[in-house]
Amino acid sequence: MNGEDRAKLIRTLETWHARDKHKKIAAAIEKIDPGEWDYGIVSCYARALNNLSRYEEALAVLLPLRQEGAEDGKWHFRVGYALYFLGREAEAAEYFRAAIDHGDNDESTVSFLNASLGEAEDRRQGKDVYHPELYTEDQLDRLEDHIVRYFGSFKNVFHELASPDIHVDIAVVEPTKKRNYYTLVTMGMGARVMDVPPGLEHSERAELLICLPADWNLAEDALSDEKWYWPLRWLKLLARLPAGENTWLGWGHTVPAGQPLAENTALSGVLLLNPGAFGADAGACEIAEGAINFYQVIPLYDEEMEFKINNSTENLLDFFDDQMLACVDINRRNLCKGWKDFSLKKFNLAE
Repeated sequence: MNGEDRAKLIRTLETWHARDKHKKIAAAIEKIDPGEWDYGIVSCYARALNNLSRYEEALAVLLPLRQEGAEDGKWHFRVGYALYFLGREAEAAEYFRAAIDHGDNDESTVSFLNASLGEAEDRRQGKDVYHPELYTEDQLDRLEDHIVRYFGSFKNVFHELASPDIHVDIAVVEPTKKRNYYTLVTMGMGARVMDVPPGLEHSERAELLICLPADWNLAEDALSDEKWYWPLRWLKLLARLPAGENTWLGWGHTVPAGQPLAENTALSGVLLLNPGAFGADAGACEIAEGAINFYQVIPLYDEEMEFKINNSTENLLDFFDDQMLACVDINRRNLCKGWKDFSLKKFNLAE
């Protein structure tokens, strides 16, 4: 392999990494004669193995490069990452510290260092040690295939830097002629089984999506402004809510924000519904362990949430048309403003 081919390969592997195609990366490298592997190719391979939860294999290819990686913060991070998920937190902490010393001092590295130190001490004291719950390789393959099939292909993924409980990445499906809006889909919430009521075991895994106008600014520098970032914040917040509150989320559930979602809108909470615009089959991804259900996040006004709580989700939806449910409109009219003065006869409800 000449230098030009090697550079082209690395660019391709980096593109696949940005799209979370870790299995594809590993398979492509495994087809190359190991004699052709250099430090860059091995680094890409180890990163893919870590992302596929193949931690022992990642260590097996990383550790022989100890000399080449001595001054590379990313090499130290990848060794630490594999050790951390193998339950070797004290060793992992040393590598995360070395990664920082060699320039890899971003938020995720610092978070993993702190987690490793804390969990190593917990393990020393005989306490339970908890690691983020992740999809298996097969589950993740099925999830990604489902997203591409029903919501659209995605080139961009917002990767989560630190994962204290579950790892929530967000796939970005760009606008198309058929659906002229962004579709943001979580990948990771369903790795954890929710504590659902008896009889609802089919609802114990979930992922979320939200649809945003085609002119929504998702550039990295724009997302420091809450008026653009709040949909991502709420996807992550909702994904973690079941574990944090020992509860579950499903169709018809509402979650209030207690204040406007951003300074440029009065929308102040969310409702979860089936992703109707994408077809009935889009609502569930079958895996060996059951199904992962998909719920679309619909922002609501205070009065709409109040109406739903006092009446029902079905009655609230009578006020919405398909376009209102398809894509977020931060300036749409409040459908239940002054709802207590409405005539409720059409709903056969008592005032």
